[in-house]
Amino acid sequence: NFGIVANATYARGIRHFLEEDMGLPCVFAFSREAGVKPKNDDVREAIHTMSPLVVFGSYNERMYMAEAGSSAHGPQAQFIPASFPGAAIRRHTGTPFMGYSGATYLVQEVCNALFDALFHILPLGTDMDRAEPTPARHRTEIAWTDAAKAQLDRMVEAQPVLIRISAAKSLRDAAEHTARRRGLDAVTPDCLGTHVSGAQLEGEPA
Repeated sequence: NFGIVANATYARGIRHFLEEDMGLPCVFAFSREAGVKPKNDDVREAIHTMSPLVVFGSYNERMYMAEAGSSAHGPQAQFIPASFPGAAIRRHTGTPFMGYSGATYLVQEVCNALFDALFHILPLGTDMDRAEPTPARHRTEIAWTDAAKAQLDRMVEAQPVLIRISAAKSLRDAAEHTARRRGLDAVTPDCLGTHVSGAQLEGEPA
């Protein structure tokens, strides 16, 4: 998903192109208009609460993103300059975002932003060295109750799309480990209360 804060032409045009033509959901779009005081407090709140993966905007929005910080889990929001004030030069063909060249530039920037977001959820080599080895699956499979399966599905759906596979594996392994430690014949919903590393996953209450 993405959010945009720019002049009315960009806010409407970029939202229409990315949301209607490209299928990328827009979580917020604010327009800056001449003679009208910008709603900076609303923009800050939207960035802090709606967690867009890509933000088009000015240096103001970049500062709000820095205030929000990055989650320990999940992709980090990426910034694409699209408004002033901003410490960026945009004079190359395709910028501003107008016509075919502008559309091509937009797609390129969004794709690069998504790859950058993916980079932030990949483990570093030093992190992998510190992690516990993956246990060999020499044990028999343990059953799951229907309630536990439903809870696991809800917890996985609460995660950002990019990390759902790894989140599902971590939650499943942790729950099965807990069930075996307790001597249970099947995984129950309360087994999902313990995470592998004790870290909080995105979307779960503290």
